[in-house]
Amino acid sequence: MGARVRNGRVVIDALVTAGARLPPELARRFDTDIKALVPIGGLTLIDRTIAALRGVASVSRITVVGPAEVRRRIDVDRFVDETESGEKNLLVGLEAVQGERTLLCASDMPFVTAGVLEDLLARAPAPAVVIYPIYTRAEFDAAYPGGRSAFARLADGEFTGGSAFVVRAATLRERGALLSKVFGARKNLFALAAILGPALAFAFVRGAAHVAQIEARASVLLGGDVVALRGADPALALDCDGESDFTYAQSFCERVAR
Repeated sequence: MGARVRNGRVVIDALVTAGARLPPELARRFDTDIKALVPIGGLTLIDRTIAALRGVASVSRITVVGPAEVRRRIDVDRFVDETESGEKNLLVGLEAVQGERTLLCASDMPFVTAGVLEDLLARAPAPAVVIYPIYTRAEFDAAYPGGRSAFARLADGEFTGGSAFVVRAATLRERGALLSKVFGARKNLFALAAILGPALAFAFVRGAAHVAQIEARASVLLGGDVVALRGADPALALDCDGESDFTYAQSFCERVAR
């Protein structure tokens, strides 16, 4: 399928995964067990994500994968009911999108904006299968001091990654089994490293792996270029997983609003 054009501009689909659940203590605090429905600064996380995507001129359709409670709260171009696992949610979402490239977003980025996503797309090399924004500790801390404590230690420095990607959905669909393994290991850096093979996993454990080595190995596994993109806005890397993340995001919003 070729690139789609609207009013002289190449357009793409956006896919948002919104099925993540909160642990019981956070579900009680926010009166919902669905992470995407947690309010930050007066708007739910999913509302913030959709508003950002609606402002991106090159996004033609927005597809969301999630539970019925999310469906009832949002207005998007296509909604896909969640399955029994996050891995399968991603795969059914990728089946629903069209076109050569897809903007894939998690639904837990409290500070994502249209400008942030426009910038990501502008930086993303068109031929790559996966473009994944990464940030050094210094880059992230400069934007969100104290917003994260865990970083991956590599030979090039300490890094964290974003929660928005630019992908070629057709290629990822062809490698569904591998994609499921990666998704299942996404919160465990050592499990992710192991997927890349024993040599690179060993280097990763020692902090001796280089970004370029990881890019090269991931490119072999996926059958196309995987790019660790530098320079995108760190808002893509500020996501909400645990209680401290939600507290930080809410406090940050309050400080900005003053």
